[in-house]
Amino acid sequence: MSHFSALSTLPPDALLGLMMAFRADPRADKYDLGVGVYKDLAGQTPILSAVKKAEARLLAAQTTKVYEGQRGNTDFCGHIEDFVFGKDHPARKEGRAISFTAPGGCGALFQGVSLMRKTGTKRVWVSKPTWPNHPNVVKSLGLDVKEYAYARDGEFYRLGMLADLSAAEAGDGVIIQGPCHNPTGIDPHIDDWKALGALAKEKGLLVMLDVAYHGFAQSLDRDMDGVRAFMAEAGEAMVAYSCSKNFGLYRERTGCFLVLGETEAGISAATTHVADNGRATWSMPPAHGAGIVAAILGDAQLRTEWENELNSMRARMKGLRESLSDALVSATGSKALAALKAQNGMFSQLPVTTAQTIELRDRHGVYMPSSGRINIAGLNPNDIPALSEILGAYL
Repeated sequence: MSHFSALSTLPPDALLGLMMAFRADPRADKYDLGVGVYKDLAGQTPILSAVKKAEARLLAAQTTKVYEGQRGNTDFCGHIEDFVFGKDHPARKEGRAISFTAPGGCGALFQGVSLMRKTGTKRVWVSKPTWPNHPNVVKSLGLDVKEYAYARDGEFYRLGMLADLSAAEAGDGVIIQGPCHNPTGIDPHIDDWKALGALAKEKGLLVMLDVAYHGFAQSLDRDMDGVRAFMAEAGEAMVAYSCSKNFGLYRERTGCFLVLGETEAGISAATTHVADNGRATWSMPPAHGAGIVAAILGDAQLRTEWENELNSMRARMKGLRESLSDALVSATGSKALAALKAQNGMFSQLPVTTAQTIELRDRHGVYMPSSGRINIAGLNPNDIPALSEILGAYL
């Protein structure tokens, strides 16, 4: 008898299964709206020019592969603190902010939920809908998942979110996505962020802000307005920051975990627990991706080149979003889908049922998750007219 015989077989990851099914589909006319990566006009996910140059410099100068320590690349951490907190945030000078290199945004999320658990958190609230790995990480650490309303009629549902979180108890954890919500593309306004921060403060909620698409909404500076407004009201927050999308470093697993606290003593203690969590899981964080980001952000010429590339990606996604919205409005005769234009980032969510997503895949070669989430960044502009006609029959 094997020790593993008692284990039940888990269902395969739905999105990975969708990707495999798309690749195996022999039809010439097929549409991949599911995979969550940026694609260019050729359908490729390119390595950014600034990344290639920084990586070449990094490899040429490298003399060792020795560990960098539990915080990882401290230059990288400092640059991400600049992004998240701002260069002159008083907490950085007062010892009330920390940052650790993490293996991707998921590693940073794991750090945050682990720290929640150590503070005594028993349940964590996530948006409905949300990125499926949010509840996965929470459940994997033995905590309960609760949901709060997030969107209604293509817009942010402030009253619903505030009402649901008003039922949260002191010490509960909350995950709130930063700019470019996945899967809806719908973001709160600044006043909404302030109201959420004030509620977190009033209720004693421990909030983690998941920033995975920085620079994909408006700009590097403006995309952090909401995050900073929240922190100013709440006083304390954790942040999971990913470099997968904005630097195109998907497989390099490059992320940062940050904490803002109200007291130096509290952050000092939290630092030891974050270090302990990392030691017990990945021991030491990966170095390569963080080194690339540090090289880019530490060099004026490379940084300008990267920002130009980021601006081009954002402009392309906005153009695709507008074209798809106009085409769907034309195909359906309804202005409801005009709301797509006001959304941000890589994703939007179409109002289709699970059964309809299956029929779209089987009959028309349109691949999307059962949630109706589509990857705007994966669209080819030449496909939009035909795709809109197909989707229009279901919307």
